[in-house]
Amino acid sequence: MAIDLSKIKNIVVVMLENRSFDHMLGYLSLPPFSRKDVDGQNADPAWLTRFTNSDGDLSHRPFLSADPHTMPGEFDPPHERPNVAANLGKLQGDRYPMNGFVSGIPSKVAVDPAVRKLVMSYFGVDQAPMNHFFAQNFTICDKWFSSLPAGTQPNRLMSMSGYSKIDLNCKILPEHELVYDWLTKNKISWRVYHQGIPFFAMMPRWLPKILLNDHFRDFKKLEEDLGNTPPDELPQVIFVEPTYQDAPHLGFGTDDHAPAGISNGQEFLMETYNAVISSRSFWKGAAMIVDYDEHGGFFDHVSPPMIGTNPPPGANYTAPFVSLGVRTPAHVISPFVQKGAVNHTLLDHTSVLKFIGEKFGDKGSYSPLVDARPVGSVSAVLDFDNPIADPPPPPPLDTYLAARPPKPEGATVPVPNTSLQQGFQAALESLIQSGAGLDHAKFGELLRAVRDMAV
Repeated sequence: MAIDLSKIKNIVVVMLENRSFDHMLGYLSLPPFSRKDVDGQNADPAWLTRFTNSDGDLSHRPFLSADPHTMPGEFDPPHERPNVAANLGKLQGDRYPMNGFVSGIPSKVAVDPAVRKLVMSYFGVDQAPMNHFFAQNFTICDKWFSSLPAGTQPNRLMSMSGYSKIDLNCKILPEHELVYDWLTKNKISWRVYHQGIPFFAMMPRWLPKILLNDHFRDFKKLEEDLGNTPPDELPQVIFVEPTYQDAPHLGFGTDDHAPAGISNGQEFLMETYNAVISSRSFWKGAAMIVDYDEHGGFFDHVSPPMIGTNPPPGANYTAPFVSLGVRTPAHVISPFVQKGAVNHTLLDHTSVLKFIGEKFGDKGSYSPLVDARPVGSVSAVLDFDNPIADPPPPPPLDTYLAARPPKPEGATVPVPNTSLQQGFQAALESLIQSGAGLDHAKFGELLRAVRDMAV
């Protein structure tokens, strides 16, 4: 029976980068919380032995990392399709052993064992205070998996299209119909609030709209807009994008992408949450979803379900995916969830599209392809019986954030060592070619800082 979503007025979607469930939320099943309802880390010796990862002559078990602010050097665990296959290990029946996270790191990325083993680390309440706040006050999902055992771009295309024509990151994204197109076609209002370069600047046809269209607005306006505009005059679906670490950017990267720590992302989540609760009229009809595109090479112990994905028409790859990707953190923040609960429904990134389709689509459908995917909808997480009328304030982060390294001065332009970094740099060049100048309202400051670097 279809769920009644009439109380939901606005959906807010936030996707961060490259962290696994065990890495960010697995601590909840360990002391002092010892939550038996969370499928997370385990201190049982047999469990630890089972998931010990070997790396040459060394063995590494999951361990608590005390530093949420930095990672040494430029440590960015690789996480393209072949790397994820190495992380999972050799399929045994219908399960992966989840034992190749450390050994799968190429020596050119890191040789120091103390650095390599960081993929086995996890954070606790002191290191991830906003994650813990969300887990204590709203609902987490402990069976949310990335859609594909692949990297950033394929998973973000799955999350925004329901399919991916690529299985590896590339410099220029191929043409895809995105959820933006679906919303426009269905006359559903939408907007992207972005801190830096929007992700789909890497898809050329979106460049004019990113530069000139009100569908793409500066993140700095989010709280003002949500706090001062009646909900029925706001976009029905809102996407909120962080500053991508792999893109040319100002200040901190806030997407949680290594080698950056997670503290900048915790601040970004606090700011986004504060915007969502800034108006009680907006809050009472809101559903905010926070998820991560893929695991970024970090350990998780849960073998992905054997749900396959075939290449769509026009794909540049032929080998189908035989499973989902690695499990990732996910929060649903709304008046209509159970406080401090864990939802065990099998979900992946297309679960957001299913939810959008249920709410806004013809006959509650997003597309036949998305409908046929054997995962649940985010609507399965909702509970309308006891609304959270008064959203709690977030924890103070001043002392926590004060321990960060100094804010970078000027522009940060990553050395383009990966296809994703090359893609973001090409996107910046394309924005300039499409008319972004030094006085552009959203991108002028970044362009001036990049220019000053070259002087």
